[in-house]
Amino acid sequence: MEQRYIELLKNFKQDSLSKFNIEITQEKADKLYRFYEMLVETNKMFNLTAITEFEDVLNKHFLDSISLAADPVFKDAGSIIDIGTGAGFPGIPLKIIFPEKKMVL
Repeated sequence: MEQRYIELLKNFKQDSLSKFNIEITQEKADKLYRFYEMLVETNKMFNLTAITEFEDVLNKHFLDSISLAADPVFKDAGSIIDIGTGAGFPGIPLKIIFPEKKMVL
């Protein structure tokens, strides 16, 4: 992973996720980055999203998805259904951050 991406992920973890009292491990950050790589690669074949720059994906897709965790309904839910997930938002980032949740996409 390039140093630029490492710094953006570090800032994302410290600044954005801390607003929601969410801490993520390096393993989860690596999985988010891998999902980003897969998203961009698949987007070349299928128009999944117009947002493909890493920093934009962090702030517009990942943060939007993960912000659902602030809702008390999410916190209390044992399982979650993401209907019409499309490019995998919000389900995949949520599953990466909260692997204990049962998630159906």
